[in-house]
Amino acid sequence: MATIWICGASGAIGSALARRLSARGDSLVLTARSESDLRQLAQSLGPNVLVLPADLTQPEAAQQVLEVAQAQVGPVTGLAHCVGSILVKPLHLTTDAELASVFALNVLSASYVLRAFVQAVLKHRQPASAVLVGSVAVSVGLPNHEAIAAAKAAVAGLALAAAATYVERGIRVNCVHPGLTQSAMSSRYTGTEVLREKMAQLNPMGRIGSGDDTAALIAFLLSQDASWITGQQIGVDGGHGVLQRARP
Repeated sequence: MATIWICGASGAIGSALARRLSARGDSLVLTARSESDLRQLAQSLGPNVLVLPADLTQPEAAQQVLEVAQAQVGPVTGLAHCVGSILVKPLHLTTDAELASVFALNVLSASYVLRAFVQAVLKHRQPASAVLVGSVAVSVGLPNHEAIAAAKAAVAGLALAAAATYVERGIRVNCVHPGLTQSAMSSRYTGTEVLREKMAQLNPMGRIGSGDDTAALIAFLLSQDASWITGQQIGVDGGHGVLQRARP
């Protein structure tokens, strides 16, 4: 049984991952900004769940969370960074504040969290695995996605470089790239049946994703079944990143 830290645990992917990992017997450390959302999620899970809310865009927050977690539950050997945002806006209309927010939520939080995790793992010297979440926008040109595509590309680069740096220290790092996923965050594009059908038509498999689609892949990458997998960029997007939807 592993102890896994899920950042962004209250979101569609993070909460689905928490349910999967809890069901297989892992201990969980759940972090997001909303304590009430985390506690509501924790009530639906097994007994080995520690709720530690934090704003992970703050440089010191990740290390503080991990120090408390390790003091209470011991070494944390798995990390899933499911923090993210959506901004669909052409670059010439994107403000400085919006750019800063997108990069803080995606790139800086991932960097702070992965740094704290690696520092802790190097001390307790146990095999460990981290998974970061990118986006299909990294591999396919989507109009009006400049800010989020750039941020998620940075997350992908962070994962790849970290995998190379720490592979000989027993730390695996991978990055998964979801397509459009049903969530509160994406409700502007998936909030009605009409919108869902419209967006599904853009996908080669003819549907949008669920949080559990991506959670299933992350759970695998955090398991011993994936012990020889590191440095990978894996799409979970119905083929959107590499295939074209066939036209009638």
